[in-house]
Amino acid sequence: MRTSELQKMRDLEDTYWWFVGRRRLVRGLVDRFAPDSQPRVILDAGCGTGGTLTHLDGVGELWGCDLSSEALRLCRDRGFCNLAEGSIEQLDFPDGRFDVVVSCDVIEHVMNDRGAVGEMVRVLRPGGILVLTVPAHRWLWSGHDEALDHRRRYEARPLREMLEGAGLRIELFSQAVAITMPAVLVSVALRRLARLLGRHDGEAPQTALFALPGPLNRLLIWLLGAEAWLMRYISLPLGASLVVVARKPKQEPAPVT
Repeated sequence: MRTSELQKMRDLEDTYWWFVGRRRLVRGLVDRFAPDSQPRVILDAGCGTGGTLTHLDGVGELWGCDLSSEALRLCRDRGFCNLAEGSIEQLDFPDGRFDVVVSCDVIEHVMNDRGAVGEMVRVLRPGGILVLTVPAHRWLWSGHDEALDHRRRYEARPLREMLEGAGLRIELFSQAVAITMPAVLVSVALRRLARLLGRHDGEAPQTALFALPGPLNRLLIWLLGAEAWLMRYISLPLGASLVVVARKPKQEPAPVT
């Protein structure tokens, strides 16, 4: 991720509705699905500047890894020390090290997303869970994705097939951030119209991150909380993100011969 966008994320992530809502969702999923082992050992794979780690405080022994040394410096500023610098495509941890691996909007950045998922499965203990979020729908591709150095957005079926092909058992699979879809659809239409009219040519891509008025920001956080509650009962049919909880099966005992 570009350094300018990394700093923008750090400046906004403690209060911005998208980050706050996603962290609360992830914390709720960890509380709901994680193994009962104590203390739980948790890896944030692609931890960025540490916002998710902060919200997981108290859940277990927390570890983070990221390719960006600047992101890890910002994590250390938050007080985290169990950090490793490196790619999620080659995690520098032993097999079966973690009860939980969390990876929020990360695998879309790497060349080999299947390899990254395979590495997350490798470092999970049998019975452990992967909590994964990714941007949804190729047709939503925009300058926001380019500014964040995304390589792809995901459709539901190929993502499910990739995770199951890695040996995981899906326990929750839903679209998310449905509340933004009306605005997103308008934005997509306007971008395409601007492209047809030849506008914005040559402009550097920028993210859609910007501060909102406090009441609107709080409303969006509340609405994302309502979505998280609904996911306990249904899979949302439309949204700008995909959210998955997948479990690594426990090893079957060897047959007695």
